[in-house]
Amino acid sequence: MRITSLNRYKVASAMVRGFFNGYFFGQTDARMPGRKTIEPREYKQILADNYNTLSAHFVSVIFPVLIRLNFSDGEAVAADMQKRKFSNSTSPKILLRYACGTKALYDAVVADYQRQMGSLLNGKLQPIADFFTEYDRGSEDAEEVSVDLAIRSVVRVQMLAYATGIKAANTEVQSLYQGTVYKLMIHGMMALMHEEPVSLEGDNLEMIFRRVSLNSENFETLMNEMNQAYEDLA
Repeated sequence: MRITSLNRYKVASAMVRGFFNGYFFGQTDARMPGRKTIEPREYKQILADNYNTLSAHFVSVIFPVLIRLNFSDGEAVAADMQKRKFSNSTSPKILLRYACGTKALYDAVVADYQRQMGSLLNGKLQPIADFFTEYDRGSEDAEEVSVDLAIRSVVRVQMLAYATGIKAANTEVQSLYQGTVYKLMIHGMMALMHEEPVSLEGDNLEMIFRRVSLNSENFETLMNEMNQAYEDLA
């Protein structure tokens, strides 16, 4: 199956979900290495421990990726930010609003953020079925983005968020676990490329990757961006 473009709101929603999955997987890998099951009270405790810094981490990770998603001229963006006197003291809210490009997309991203927080307050990461039901579709004439850019954006957010979550846990664990990275990539592609949960049973790892990617070109884009993110984070 070949899809050439995706709804910008869907991509942004998958990025928000990817941040929370990546960050909290990083936290649990660092704080509870080797654990397969995380209890609701443990998710709630991790959220409480990170509550005051989570929004700043979110904007730090997602801001440059949203800029790449929503603006085609990086030099013009840099000049405009300088004109607006953006600095390290600029509030995360203002940075996020700028990176979203439009107030409508900003409102959708904020709503997605709040939904993710709501799930964590209930002791769980948002189930994929809930994501498909709840994400903002935007207006009928919402601008679309290329599948290539969409995949690279979701992959990059997940990798950065995972590394950020590990670092923020401040434990002896500092390395990325390959198994967790693969899990993030599979579920991120499922959220991005599909409209309902995809069965992950019955195939080897490569076939599962190809199934959620829909075609070989998307699979190659996913692998290339994941490997580049590994290099950048090394």
